[in-house]
Order: sequence, then C-alpha cells, then structure tokens
Amino acid sequence: MGFRFQKRVKIAPGVRLNVGKRGASVSVGRKGASVTVGKRGTYANVGIPGTGISYRTKVGGRTKRPQRVAYEQTQISPARPSADNSRQVDQYNARVAMLTSVHQEAADPVDWELLSAPALPTGADGPAVQKAKRQLAGYRPTWRDRLFNRAEARRAQLEEAVKTAAAEDERILAEQKKTEQLARKILAGDRSAWLSALEELDPFEDIRQLGSTVNVEIPDNGIPEAALLIGDGSVVPRDVMTLTQTGKLSVKPMAKKRFLLLYQDYVCSSVIRIARELFAVLPTDRILVNVYDDSQADEPPIRGCILSVRIRREDLEGLDFAWLDPSDTIETFDHNMNYLKTKGFRTVEELAR
Repeated sequence: MGFRFQKRVKIAPGVRLNVGKRGASVSVGRKGASVTVGKRGTYANVGIPGTGISYRTKVGGRTKRPQRVAYEQTQISPARPSADNSRQVDQYNARVAMLTSVHQEAADPVDWELLSAPALPTGADGPAVQKAKRQLAGYRPTWRDRLFNRAEARRAQLEEAVKTAAAEDERILAEQKKTEQLARKILAGDRSAWLSALEELDPFEDIRQLGSTVNVEIPDNGIPEAALLIGDGSVVPRDVMTLTQTGKLSVKPMAKKRFLLLYQDYVCSSVIRIARELFAVLPTDRILVNVYDDSQADEPPIRGCILSVRIRREDLEGLDFAWLDPSDTIETFDHNMNYLKTKGFRTVEELAR
C-alpha cells in the first residue's frame, strides 16, 4: 500500500499552492470551480461543496477509443519472423476498425469560462518562492553539517533553490496568463484565437495518421468551416487480408460494394468526429464540413466535393456514438450527398455558408 502526501497552502484569496510527492502546482478559482496549473498540464476542477462529488479534467484531454489503442499497438509491437504474416493481418484489421470508428473519439469539452479566471497575482513572491524561502529561513545546521563543514554548502543549495523556484513561478504565471488571455479572446469570438486553440489542442492527429487532412477556417459569418481532404487513394484499403489455415498470408481484391460501404462509413465517421471536436473546443452552435476527393461514380472521376454537411450542436445531443451507423446518421443532418451503392460518391454542390 502506497502513502500519498499532499498539502495545500493558501497564498492569496482564490490562490492555493498544492505540494505533493510529484511536485507543486497552483490552483486558481473559487471552491467548487478552479483551474490547476502544474508540470503535468492545465486542469479544470468542478465540484459540489459539501457533497464530496467532484470532476477533474485536463484541458484538451481525451480518452483514446479502443480501436485506436489496438491500432497503435500493432504499429509498435515487435513480431517474430514466423509471426510476421499474423502481424500484417492484425495491422490490416486494426486499420479497418480505425476507419469505421473515427467518430467514437473526441476531446473533452473545454470550459473557457472557467479558464478565463484571473491569473496569479503579480508583484509579490509566488508560491514556489515562498515555500523555498521558508525552507531557507528554517534551516538549522545539524551536527553532521557542522562536523563535515557542509553547513555553508547546504545554505547555498537552499539559496539556489529560491532562484529556481522564482523561475518556476514565472513559468506557472506565464502559462496561466496565456490560458486566461486565450480563453477571453475565444469567448469574445476572436477568430484567430479559435484557430490558435485548434492548433494548440491538435484534435485531428489520428485522422492525419490515417492519411487524410483537416483544414479549418473561420469565415466572416463566424461559423467554422472544415475541409476534409481524403488522402491519395490508399486511405481505405482495396484488398482483404487474411491468414489461411496453414498460416500463409492471403491478399485478395475487396468486393467493390464492400469497398464502397467501407469508404462511405469512413467519410461519414470522420465528418461526425470533426463536428464533435469543433464543438468541444469552440463556443459555436453550428459548423459546416465539406469532404473532397475523386468521385467514384463519375466517368471519368472528378476531383471535388463529395459530401457537404451542416451540423448543429443540438444535432449531436443524445447520440450513442459507440453504436450509431455513421452513414445513416449523416442523412439526419442538413447535407448534400449523392451516393450510389454500386458506384459510390458523385460530386455535389457545397452547402451555402
């Protein structure tokens, strides 16, 4: 059984120093709603005083979906030469699972109101410096220090610790001010701040990992507009990879209808994911997503918009993302999509802004 140590010291009204085994952090805000800044990141804390009920979340934090965890493990897990065929099949199956579950993962919503709380007070010593100075003032050489003539060296270490603590206070204050300023700009509808938040939190990393790109713009009407650019044709596999009974690798062309369904689910799953991420990060009630790729049903294929969707925040409320069908769900939103089961996507007009 491990012991946990934590001490909270009130520095100023609404400001507390938290000292534990893993280091120090600073909490700013009232009881029941505060922001904690430390070496492990920025956290929003919400609770009901007197009930013991509380919630703590990292700003921009997320829980990876099981399919993503499995996929990443297949990319890094070492394999014996004799198990190489099995590993390739595992990687293939993990990628297919990733393609159809993109929508199941999203960042925790950011509470910009909470993060706009005033930064730490300036002018006086910060919490880390106050702690270091108390240790210096309270230092009393032991008989061992005096015996080995190390009292001065020990005192010099404590004095150096005060300087190090000052740098830590400056870092915490700068981080808190940066977060506060960004939060206020975002709440004020600053378009550049919205884009900065998306760049900082980078919510579409795994979509890039699969080979596609997401670009977000904030036009004059203030409604975020995302462009999903499908990759070079290798994003969705066109073959089926399995193991034979003797352990040999079998690679066969995927049936066209199966490929088209997988492709449609990937596209629609990604659109839902983009909407979830934008609503989690930005204080907006509507977004527009356009998907671009070579059409499949046009002869010859045309590079253009194959899906255009307008989604409201309320459209996503109550949806069970673990069980919904991405393609069916897209049809419940305001959208332009011309998909033929036996031919695939045709190009469509983008929805008006």
